[in-house]
Amino acid sequence: MQNRTDKSLFGIDINEYSQGVDFSVLATTIDFLYLRSSGSASGRFRVDKKFLEFAGKARNLKIPVGAYHFGVPSYDLTTADSQCDDFINILQEGFGEKDYGDLFPVLDVETPTDNSISTSALINWIDRFRKRFEKKTRRRLMLYTGVFFVEMYNNFYIPNEGYPLKNMILWIAHYTAIPGNAPVPPDVGGWTRWRVWQYSESATVGGVTSKVDANWGPDSIDLLTQPRNVAGLTVSRKGNILNVSWKKNTDTDLVGYNIFANNYWIGTVDAKDTSFSININQLPFTVKGTIKISIEAFDKDGETSKNRSSFTI
Repeated sequence: MQNRTDKSLFGIDINEYSQGVDFSVLATTIDFLYLRSSGSASGRFRVDKKFLEFAGKARNLKIPVGAYHFGVPSYDLTTADSQCDDFINILQEGFGEKDYGDLFPVLDVETPTDNSISTSALINWIDRFRKRFEKKTRRRLMLYTGVFFVEMYNNFYIPNEGYPLKNMILWIAHYTAIPGNAPVPPDVGGWTRWRVWQYSESATVGGVTSKVDANWGPDSIDLLTQPRNVAGLTVSRKGNILNVSWKKNTDTDLVGYNIFANNYWIGTVDAKDTSFSININQLPFTVKGTIKISIEAFDKDGETSKNRSSFTI
C-alpha cells in the first residue's frame, strides 16, 4: 500500500481507558479523532463509558470526530444485525438524530483470533453488517482491521468469489515498531490503498497523558467526511422554467450534485456545474402551490451532504 506523505493528516483513537484527555489541547495537536462508541467483546453490546462525554467535547471544539464499534463476528448472522442496529443507535445518542459522526463510521474487526470461524463466515458477517448499516444510514462504513488478522483469515479471500470486501474503505493497523514489519502496510485482502493507517499503538500526544493509538490519514479531511452542504441555493421562475443556481462546493473529492423537486429526484449534474433548469411541465407530479427545490452534493465514495439545501418557490 502507499506510504504517508508530508500532507497526511494525523489522528488518534481513544476510549474509556485513555487517561488525562484534554480536548482543548487535542484541538491543537490532532487533525481528526476516533472514539470507541461500543463493543461486543463481552458477549453483549456495551457502550464505552466515555463515548457520550468525549463526543460532546470533540464537537464543541470542532474536532473532526467519528466512532467505531468493536464487532464480534460469528456464524450467527443475526448478531451482525443486532450489533449494527445498536451501533446506529449509540452513534445518534452521541452525535444527534440521523447524525453518525463527521468521519466515516467504522466497524472494528480483529477477533476471533483463534480461527474459531471460517473465512467465509467472517466475510459474510462483515458484509451483512456493512450492507445493513449503509442501507439504514446512507453513510459509507469503513473497516478497521490489522494486516496480521487479514493474513490469518486466508487474506480475506474466498475461492470463486475473490476478495468480497476489497471495495470497503480501509483503516489498516500495521505497527512499524514491530521487528520484521515492513515500513508501510503490504497489499492485503484485495486492498492496495488505505484511507487511514494506524502505525503505532503507543504514541505520545499532547492532550492525552496515556499512550495512544496513532494514525496517518489522507491528505485532506474531505476524504474522511461527507460533502459539505450546498450553499447559496436560489431558484427563480420564468414562465414554465425554474432556473436553479448554487455556489460550487469546495470538497476535493466532489463528483456532482443531485437535484430534487418536492423530494422527487429530478437530475444529476457534474461537480463543475452551478446551475440547472427545470421545466415545470415535465415534473413527475402535478404542481399545486409551491415547489420545494433541494440539492445535495456527492463525492467519490458515494457519500452525500449531511443535509439537503432547499429553496421554496
